[in-house]
Amino acid sequence: MNKVYILLTFSILMLSCVQNKTPHGAKIEFESKEYNIGKIKRGTIAQCYFVVKNTGDSTLVFNNVIVSCECTSLSNEKVEIPAGKSDSLKFIVDTNGKELGKFESVIRVITNTVPDFHKLKITAQIE
Repeated sequence: MNKVYILLTFSILMLSCVQNKTPHGAKIEFESKEYNIGKIKRGTIAQCYFVVKNTGDSTLVFNNVIVSCECTSLSNEKVEIPAGKSDSLKFIVDTNGKELGKFESVIRVITNTVPDFHKLKITAQIE
């Protein structure tokens, strides 16, 4: 009987430890994943900001940024956001030589979070 009681107590303790376990590390939260420049004249250079908050318990690191258009670039040299802090990713969009009409640039951001891949989008109407 004592062995059953000890085994039951041990099992309950193990289950409570597993349920209270929370994942650690950086966690990313975007204020918005889309930025609409609005109407813009062809040849204009626009600045776009994506506000990012690290809601995790370790530093958020941006390992890579991949853009779908050479006209879009990240102006921040190195982006690391401490736990609990916010910062902005600043992108420059050069509309010189772009076709008139709807414009879209997709940005893939790779970080040290789980999941590590995040998709952002910049849109505009080029006149």
